[in-house]
Amino acid sequence: MAKLLRAKEVNRGIEAGWQMDLQKLKEEGVTPKLAMVRLGTKGPDLSYEKGIIKKMDSYGLAYEAVVFPEDVDEDRLIQSLEALGRDSEIHGILLFQPLPEGMDERRVKEAINPIKDVDCATAYNLGATMAGWPDGYAYCAPAAVMEVLKFYGIPVKGKNVCIIGSGLVVGKPLAMLLVNALATVSLTNVFTEDVSLFSRKADILISAAGVPGLVDETYVREGQVVIDVGTTYEGGKLKGDVNREKVEPIVAALTPTPGGISGITTTILAQHLIQAAKELTFGGRREK
Repeated sequence: MAKLLRAKEVNRGIEAGWQMDLQKLKEEGVTPKLAMVRLGTKGPDLSYEKGIIKKMDSYGLAYEAVVFPEDVDEDRLIQSLEALGRDSEIHGILLFQPLPEGMDERRVKEAINPIKDVDCATAYNLGATMAGWPDGYAYCAPAAVMEVLKFYGIPVKGKNVCIIGSGLVVGKPLAMLLVNALATVSLTNVFTEDVSLFSRKADILISAAGVPGLVDETYVREGQVVIDVGTTYEGGKLKGDVNREKVEPIVAALTPTPGGISGITTTILAQHLIQAAKELTFGGRREK
């Protein structure tokens, strides 16, 4: 039976790393504040926002919801993002994605001040992540995966890793984080013929396809570590990509859903927010 790699233990380790920074900010009268920019009322966005608010409240961090209709004028949205970038009370900006169809994604994202871009929306932070630079903010979900591997002492260097799903938010940046850690990575997509040929050979299997129950016993083998990054809401309940009932008896370790990666993502967001507030207050990374 697989060892469960739970968020609760990982979060404690992450939280311990920022306590001194947060204390110094509070001594300066600064409370890190996040602006959550949401378009419309999509179920997954509302659930994510609810989780963020709960996490921010638990840490004593501030937040502001900036809500637009889904058909908001693109120029109006950009003006709001630019204003948030200039607002000294705001230290982090989270733009909920994906953006509505027809919107110029590049133009909108580049309106965010990179130093306040706490979830890798801008080209600067994406490039910094790819290059392995320490001053960039990676997407929160890939960063959460790396924290799980680090916390539980799961070796990455020289290991074979298979990622199911090659999207820009998880698959691609996570592949680069793993390559930077000297892993050998197979990045599969919907056109990959027989994904199981890659997944069963991997030492670490990571699924970020957003297809509930996709990964069953045919995708895994004994001794593997399986990381489930899939988040799909069905009937108001969070579902992962991994069929736990089928996979748990076979593999060595597994992140549960819920209680796994999704429970760490908001902690990473808080970490990035505190780091951005620190840099804006005490100096550090260059502003836009």
